[in-house]
Amino acid sequence: MSAINFRPEAGLVDQADDRLAQVEGHGLERLAAQLYEERSRRGIGDFSRTHRIDGYWDRKDTEIDLVAINEDDRVVRFGTIKRNAMRLPSCVATLQGNIETFLAAQRRFTGWRVERVAIAPRIDQTLRRELEDQGAIAQDLTDLTLRL
Repeated sequence: MSAINFRPEAGLVDQADDRLAQVEGHGLERLAAQLYEERSRRGIGDFSRTHRIDGYWDRKDTEIDLVAINEDDRVVRFGTIKRNAMRLPSCVATLQGNIETFLAAQRRFTGWRVERVAIAPRIDQTLRRELEDQGAIAQDLTDLTLRL
């Protein structure tokens, strides 16, 4: 609050908005991970999760928002999660490189089926088709909360 006395208000509003976006983004990532866990626990949805890894980061700037593991069926699902769904197509392309880095470091997943998922609060049909054309499963919060 004291910064309002010596900094332009517009700059402070922009800074606050950026910080809010970061917090909302992290909250959305945690929500998606919890929804995956709850759906698996209830036996609904398209992924049975057996091991918990919510996300993955390393010092080489590899960032994966969601890593879901199904050891029984040897499937690992990697996800990019964005507040703004329009950012998903470019992030799906980046996700592939991050998946390769992850798999090179985590040799235990060699030979496993790899799935990619793109998650946002809302994904329209046009964007959903575009993401599916890129080889990603499109899921929004409506999809993830269905039947919960």
